[in-house]
Amino acid sequence: MKIHLKESVWDVALDRIRYIFNEFPNVVVGFSGGKDSAVTLQLALIVAEEQGKLPVKVCFVDQEAEYQMTVDYVRQVMNDERVEPLWVQVPIRLLNATSMEESWLKCWEPGEEWMRPKEPNAITDNTFGTDRFGRMFEAMFETW
Repeated sequence: MKIHLKESVWDVALDRIRYIFNEFPNVVVGFSGGKDSAVTLQLALIVAEEQGKLPVKVCFVDQEAEYQMTVDYVRQVMNDERVEPLWVQVPIRLLNATSMEESWLKCWEPGEEWMRPKEPNAITDNTFGTDRFGRMFEAMFETW
């Protein structure tokens, strides 16, 4: 059985983002450059502007091997004056599902040739106590 609400999806989404900004003193939007995080960011920007809480902290953990269109879009977002950019380009290890010989995909490995240069406004020093992608988030959000 479907339950139809009197409110639109747009209004409910904005209310959910308002709740987050009202309940938590430090909001960070995780951003991948994809459509879902782009919509979430736009909702957060609308609410932050309503509540006088700009700029919005936006975190993008760059895995080095990103599509050029994604990098271009992330660059546009991170240069938006309504955004406090947290573009993370630090050495990290990811499980490597593309090789039978190498267990780890090493992103931004020091001393190696990178796929592209690091961004001038990026966080490039790993001060988070781990080089594992998943574990890094807890340390990052405690810092910010």
